[in-house]
Amino acid sequence: MSKILTKIIKYAVVGVLGTLTHFSILTILVEVLHCRPVVSSTVGFICTLIISYYLNYTWTFASKSRHIVTLPRYTTVSLIGLCLNASVMYIAVNVFNLWYATGQAVSVIIIPTSNFLLNSYWSFKTRR
Repeated sequence: MSKILTKIIKYAVVGVLGTLTHFSILTILVEVLHCRPVVSSTVGFICTLIISYYLNYTWTFASKSRHIVTLPRYTTVSLIGLCLNASVMYIAVNVFNLWYATGQAVSVIIIPTSNFLLNSYWSFKTRR
């Protein structure tokens, strides 16, 4: 199997774990604690960021770069994703009056692709 395909599969596994974490937090906050969907999704996203960074650093990309370099880059990529996520959620829930889970499902399609590319070629890229 090629290196890039292996990374994509590992990234997908981390992404599935992150998605489950994100959806779980979102659902609990909205359905149990009656928080607003956009805020709940943002909290889920931040929790997922922490878990995903560790897994992607150690397993997906097996980075040798220092955390002082990779963590700010990963956080930047994730903040771009957070803004995209919040925008999609806002538009889905407040403009189109869709169920919050529908908005989150749309986010799950858009954000992982852009994040993988940015993380592969910038965040975890080892400088020679």
